[in-house]
Amino acid sequence: MNHISRRLRWRAGVVIASMGVAVSGLVVSASGPAIAGTTPPPLDHFLCYHSTEIGLKAPPNVLLKNIIQPVPFAPNIGAASVHCNPANKSVPVALFPAKNPMAHLLCFNLSYAWKPTLMTLKNQFGNAIMKTTGGPTSLCLPTWKDVLGPPNMTPKQPPNLDHFTCYPLVPYTSSTYKFIAPVPTKVEDEFSAPNYIAEKIGTANLLCVPTTKIVAGVAYSPMTASDYSLVCFPGVPTPIWKQVYDQNQFGTGRIFPTTTKEALCLPSTAIVG
Repeated sequence: MNHISRRLRWRAGVVIASMGVAVSGLVVSASGPAIAGTTPPPLDHFLCYHSTEIGLKAPPNVLLKNIIQPVPFAPNIGAASVHCNPANKSVPVALFPAKNPMAHLLCFNLSYAWKPTLMTLKNQFGNAIMKTTGGPTSLCLPTWKDVLGPPNMTPKQPPNLDHFTCYPLVPYTSSTYKFIAPVPTKVEDEFSAPNYIAEKIGTANLLCVPTTKIVAGVAYSPMTASDYSLVCFPGVPTPIWKQVYDQNQFGTGRIFPTTTKEALCLPSTAIVG
């Protein structure tokens, strides 16, 4: 059975609708209404879950660079700790369906000392001036996922999705934090499908910026210099799938999401300063 067939069999009774596709139980509308005057961003929303893993390990001497740290640096890379699913987001006036539903993120623990950095951020929740609290804490790789066995996909990572380096965030001042989530904000990913989960959105606490990853002299760069970042907000727990199989450039392993959701991550513009 090929990878697509295994994914489509993930949920009994999955429907391939005439106006959308179903992938691992995530039904994605071919199009949806948009907020007047806005264009849905090319990067998906993500629901991210604390996870443990078996079988994945970063190669030695990985270098990273991004808008916050433009000079290549060599961090310490640990185990994978967060798995992210592309998600559909629904607010009272619009539906923002996932456009790249097979492209997940798997984030590895990272440590590297760096100075706090002021960031100007904007997304569908508004805008804010925030600052990173220091060095990066995770590196997220574009990742294939299957629920029944190793994906065995070629290429090793899904297309049209960047690598991301993630930094903890705090508001710069209360007056410059202007993110306001519409009520209700509901999300659906393949763990919760076919149900949308109403989110209670907390204060943004993580910024993930597109990143160039360099391994053995080969650079894996963002698709464009103006690619979107992700700003992540803590939310409510959602249903999980207890074990999945992830594949990316660091290998293939078993991933065990926990019962607590890490965040809802929104496509965002991010400018240093």
